[in-house]
Amino acid sequence: MDENIKKLFEVDPNSLPSSIPIFPLDNVLLLPFGKLPLNIFEERYIKMTLDSLKSHRMIGIIQPKNNNNELFQMGCIGKITSYIETPDYRLVLNLEGVCRFVLHERNLNPKGYYQASIDCGDYTHDLSDMEPNIDRKALIQRYSNFFKMKKLDIDKDVLAETSNLQLLSTLAMLAPFNKIDKQAILESPNISSRINTINSILDLNTFQVVSQNNPNQLN
Repeated sequence: MDENIKKLFEVDPNSLPSSIPIFPLDNVLLLPFGKLPLNIFEERYIKMTLDSLKSHRMIGIIQPKNNNNELFQMGCIGKITSYIETPDYRLVLNLEGVCRFVLHERNLNPKGYYQASIDCGDYTHDLSDMEPNIDRKALIQRYSNFFKMKKLDIDKDVLAETSNLQLLSTLAMLAPFNKIDKQAILESPNISSRINTINSILDLNTFQVVSQNNPNQLN
């Protein structure tokens, strides 16, 4: 691959924005190197997407804390890697997680979406594509057991094509964790801590499912 062309697509620490449109999504997790499809149909978010496409093609994904318009303080920048316009006037996007950020302040602009001041300074290591050393087989099996308990399926063939970085993000993003668990995974300081957090959440959720299905086991 031509390195000059590659650089046109890469995001480096110096090109991370300090101001970004944010898209609050409840119970949605985006992690660096994860891929998130989005269906955009509200007018304000269509405008937000079109504005982003005119500039750095980046949108901040962040979870609402509650129904009082409060947001968690950490989210993740997603870069628009592809989009299509549908005949019924929607935008279907693919976002790729870039780097986590801390939210400082947000302001509602005239187009109806929030523009936020953010800081990525403590999380630029998210940009590193160095592959972590993980036991892929064991991790996939743990998730498979959890998905099975939740009566859900996991496509192992798709996972086989992912890098270790993508696998860690993809599994966590797909898993039916609650919003607090998802936020804990997002806020884990580094890859090692994220793996420990995920394992703890999987263990706790598995225990809870077993306890609900077999209450006599606790007696």
